[in-house]
Amino acid sequence: MPSVRLLSLFNPSNYWRGGYVTVPWQPIAQVFQISPAELILSDLRDLSHTPINAQVDRIDPDDPTRDTLVFCLPKAIPPSSEDDILASSFVRLDRGRGKPMPPELGEPFLEVVYGAMGEARGVRLVNSRLIVWFNLIPTPEDDKRNWFSGSATSVQLDHQEVLDPFLAAKGEWLGQDPEKRCMQVAELLLPGPPHPKSPYYEVYLFNHSYRLVSQSSGPVRASVTIASEPFDYIGIDPNTGINHHLVCELYRVISLYAGADYLVEELFIKAKPKGEEDKIIGELEVVNLSFAVRYFAHMNMGLTEDIEPVFPMPDWYAVGSAIPPYPAYGLATNVHIDTVTHPHEGNTSYFSWQLLPGKYVKCLHMFMRGQPQGFDTRVGHAWYELIYKPLKAEIYRDDYVVKMLTTSNFATAVG
Repeated sequence: MPSVRLLSLFNPSNYWRGGYVTVPWQPIAQVFQISPAELILSDLRDLSHTPINAQVDRIDPDDPTRDTLVFCLPKAIPPSSEDDILASSFVRLDRGRGKPMPPELGEPFLEVVYGAMGEARGVRLVNSRLIVWFNLIPTPEDDKRNWFSGSATSVQLDHQEVLDPFLAAKGEWLGQDPEKRCMQVAELLLPGPPHPKSPYYEVYLFNHSYRLVSQSSGPVRASVTIASEPFDYIGIDPNTGINHHLVCELYRVISLYAGADYLVEELFIKAKPKGEEDKIIGELEVVNLSFAVRYFAHMNMGLTEDIEPVFPMPDWYAVGSAIPPYPAYGLATNVHIDTVTHPHEGNTSYFSWQLLPGKYVKCLHMFMRGQPQGFDTRVGHAWYELIYKPLKAEIYRDDYVVKMLTTSNFATAVG
């Protein structure tokens, strides 16, 4: 075990930054032999050891490697060196005395709503700014409309609906568009079979239920993991060229941070062999497949201005209304946006986005109001700080402890 229990923090920007930090929990638990229940974090600069907001989320109970430590920096930290040799700051890890931190006013939380048969029908995520209702079933109204699964059908920003904002601005709830929704993974695209040759294998999810995998909430964020209904896929082993029959599930991890006007979503596919003959030699029992996502949204925004960054492969997209109360929405991602279709199928309220393939997809969904200008700047800035250049943390290594401390302002705080 290292002589000091520290995490090194790295700010990859050329300016001081604060915000949230996420780091895999399993290596920390193994190195420091500490449990989530007893973990207390504090800023090394704070000699009073005042705890900072932190939590450990169990993303997938069947895969401890996805457990995540997430915490919020109490103060901005300076830029780190370009080669990450010199850290920006340090966080101390201590064992608590069994007294959990009391919940704060406005702390994010979630509520799962169950049906009469015990099935999870939807999740409500709440913080001081957003109230989001997310559907897990295709027919939330128990009628013939069975295409709402995996979508947010209500997003309230500062207690006003942003998916049908004009009626909401008048204080009216009745008569809002019953089709409104966003964040819907309508379709997955996986590599197609060579015979017959096809570019994609399409999987439609909008009319299939999701199951609840895990949930967590704390002072930093409320988070829920859901999984699609299993679907079959014939995949090709790139080493042998042999087809393998796999049973797959799409996992979606949706997180709402304290005080945020955005949701962060992480997506991955877990695939298992259908039978013994489908096992791939040298591979794990569960493998992650590459896939592309097609999102769909129905947002009544009136006359809009659509803005994409001028990059060879854009990573974010923003759309804002030219009509008061000037609602706006932004999507940012780590895998690049392939195509944007608006209006979709000729309807100005329909939006669709197709992302490029990846084994791990991270998206940010931002909701705004009252910004006739500059809404795109906010989305681009969020993409840079939360997806492209996030704050990083790693276990403090003894092999360069002397060098790091003697070149920083923290030498007097150790011990």
